[in-house]
Parts: sequence; structure tokens; C-alpha cells
Amino acid sequence: MAELVLSSEARLEARPSDLFALFGSGDPSLGWLFGSEANALRPGALVRLSLPIGDLARAPGTARILRCKPGRRIDLVHESPWAGRVVCLLDPLSGGGTRLRIRVTIDDREFLRLGADFGLLCDADADVDAWEIPLGLLTSLSGSAGILGRSTVNCAQLAVDEVNIDGGVMGRDVRLVVADDATDPGVGAVAMRRLCRVSGMAAVIGMHSSATYAVTSPMAIANGIPYLYTPTSEATARHPLLIRFGERPQDQLHRALPLMAKTTGGTRWFLTGNDYSWPRAIGTAARDVIERMGGTVTGEGYVPLGTQDFAPVISAIDECGTDHVVSSFVGQDHVRFECDFSESGLRGATRTFAPLMDDAVVEHLGPSGVGIWNALGYFVAMDTTENHEFLQRYEDRFGQCAPPVSAAAEGVYEAIHTWASACRSGGGTEPSALLGGLRTAGFRGPRRCGRGGSLESLLLGEATPSGVKVLDELPVASPSG
Repeated sequence: MAELVLSSEARLEARPSDLFALFGSGDPSLGWLFGSEANALRPGALVRLSLPIGDLARAPGTARILRCKPGRRIDLVHESPWAGRVVCLLDPLSGGGTRLRIRVTIDDREFLRLGADFGLLCDADADVDAWEIPLGLLTSLSGSAGILGRSTVNCAQLAVDEVNIDGGVMGRDVRLVVADDATDPGVGAVAMRRLCRVSGMAAVIGMHSSATYAVTSPMAIANGIPYLYTPTSEATARHPLLIRFGERPQDQLHRALPLMAKTTGGTRWFLTGNDYSWPRAIGTAARDVIERMGGTVTGEGYVPLGTQDFAPVISAIDECGTDHVVSSFVGQDHVRFECDFSESGLRGATRTFAPLMDDAVVEHLGPSGVGIWNALGYFVAMDTTENHEFLQRYEDRFGQCAPPVSAAAEGVYEAIHTWASACRSGGGTEPSALLGGLRTAGFRGPRRCGRGGSLESLLLGEATPSGVKVLDELPVASPSG
């Protein structure tokens, strides 16, 4: 496999051991690598990066420590916004100081994906082998929701591998074609257009914000391509080609918020999140549940995706003297808000329900997330034989240093298996066969799903220092659709 390799070398006065000690300090003056954030120097530990993309602009990225030798070497597996490897070597100089060598490697397929996403290179996936069935995945590998992207791609690839091992679909292998919406509807439209141009595209799996979905779903309809949308999302216009799998706001809130109120004895709630359709829908559903149980909404505050300053929202929460917060932020915004909220000292007196809190987000939050609740169809701690076997297959395929499976990623895994099962049941990959097969087909995965992938129940989870703990299993309020 071909690779793109970027190398740099510098001579520094500091000793290798002193430089090594600076890694992961979070000091931006030390550059994108040594100024990264890392809570531990062990294999599999998360590293948060701020990557230079211009003279002033920077983009958030993530990596994991593959191995390190104190004072001599650091190896990273890069996760977002691209997949690759970073090797940092610290060689002592005879006269004192260090020769610092950094090598960044990106394989050719990932490089071509990046080029296609930016419209700079021809798309290698435009001409898929006629024997293969192309299946699109539109997800967020960069931007605010980029922290969920790599495990989503991993779970999608695992599902495709398993489908192919099981004979493929109608005797043909499935090929995954990945595109990044960068957590931006405009970029999502360009990425969706690229997927629709792939000859024979059988379906597109969508794991991204509903702001992107509002732009891309009409494109799927116009091109006659089934669109399987997997994350938690609000109700939208129905169409046979638009197939929904994820949790609904009412399902997440109708039992969980009363249980939280019973636990705390509090009645006052503040609603906050990013300012687009899904967080607003969460706010509307939360208000309905809170008023029905006799509680009070003390205030609301919504901010755009990519916001850096949450002080006004946190001040408003403090001034209201609220007991609970419903926090519907996305990805990196979620992490920044919850960390700032914890640092404000309000966490001890205020309980938080966060509809996008899952195992991947909790890893980024660390101690700042302890005590947050959520209700989703999946958490890693789900104690079923199907889940234990699924997690073992994930580790076997991607290694012990792979990012933890998120609820979003597991939903994509089940959607792909459900799609394959429905095509087999319906006798083909064309839309009519898929839609006919969904009426009878199903997939026995980790989550509690019925026919067509509809959720039958949710898990109530709480963030702890070691991950998400499952507290209870809750019935859904209404059937998915």
C-alpha cells in the first residue's frame, strides 16, 4: 500500500528527557505535538491535538499512544481528522541537546479521501469494481463531532467485513465508501454529492448532525438512493427512501428526567445546547416532560456549533439557581461545555442530562463528566452475550489501542447488518427490494432492536471515572419511524 510521508527534523538545546516530560502538557506554545493534551503516557491513552491548517487557523484532532519509550520515542495512531501514524524520535546529541525527528504517515486511500472531500483530487471510489456493491458512509471525521468519527468508520468496516465473510449481498462483496461532512451542512452537501456520483451506490448510511441531514436527505431522494440515518434525531418529513434508526428525544427523556428528579428532589431545569434543529427539539421535548411532572424550566440558552466561549450560558445557569441541566451539545462543543461547567463549581449542586453523552464522549470528558446521565440504545457496559462478542471482534479487528465504541458507532454497525439482511430477504439491493425486506428482516446485535432496526428499549447510563455505568433499562415512548 502506498503512503504519504511527511518528515521534519530539528536540533534543540533541551535534553531528550526534558522534552519527553513536556509531551501532553496542553501548552500551545510547545507546538501541535508537544502542546497536545494527554492524561496518561500508556498504550491506548487518548491524545487531543490542535493541528495547524494555516497561519492562524487550527483544527482539533485526536490520536492514541501506540507505544512510548521514556526520553527516546513516542508512537501515535492518528484518528481524526485523518487516520495515520505519528512517530517522534528524540536522539541525544554528543554536545548536549536533542535531535528531534517527527514522521507523519498517511496511507494512500486516506489521502485520496481527504483530497476528494476538499475537491482537490479525483475520487478513487468513483469507479468501484462492477462486482462490488458500493455502500456509502457519510459521517463526521472532523469538526465538532469528529471525536465520534473514527470509531464510527471502524464499526462500519467491521460490519462490512462480516457481511462479506457471510457471503456478501446477493453473492457480491460490499465496499465501504467513506465521506466526511466536517460537522458542517455545506461540506456535507458536497460530500453527499460525491457519494451519489459513485456508480451503483446501493445506499448511504448517515451518522452526522440533523443539520446536515436536512440538506442531504433531499439529495438522496432526488438520486433514488436509500438513506439510512442512525443517530438520535428529531422527527422530520417521511419518505420511503429515508430510513431512521436512532433514538427520539421523547424516548430519551420521558422516563429519564422523572427518574433524575426523583433522585435529586429538584424541580428546576435549564435547557441548553447547540443552536440547530435537534437541540431545539430536545428542548421542546424536555419542556413538555418537565411541565407534565410539575417542574419548572428556569431558562434556555443555545449557541452555534463550534462555540469556544460558554461563560454566558454557565452564568445564566448559575443565576437561575437551577437543579438540573439538559445539555444537548455536540462532540467537541459538548466536551468544552461540560469541562467549563465542572470548573465553574456548579457540577456538585446541579445534575446534568446530556442526550449525546456516550462512552466516547465520557473518555474525552474525564473527571469533568462524572455524574452525567443519558438514555441511549447502547453503552459499552451493556451486559449481553451479543455485546461481549461484538466488543471482542472489534478489538480483534482494530487492536487494543482503537477508540472506544460509541453508541453512534454501534448504531452504524447494526444499520449495515440490517441493510444487508433486508437486501437478502427482499432479493436484491435496489430500493424496492430493500424496503420490502425491511418489513421482515432483522439483525440480532447488541442493542434491543425489532424488525427493521427499530429500538425496543433504551439504557439509562451514568458517567463514572471508569466509563458509563448502566443504571436501568427503559421502554421507548413511541415506535421508531
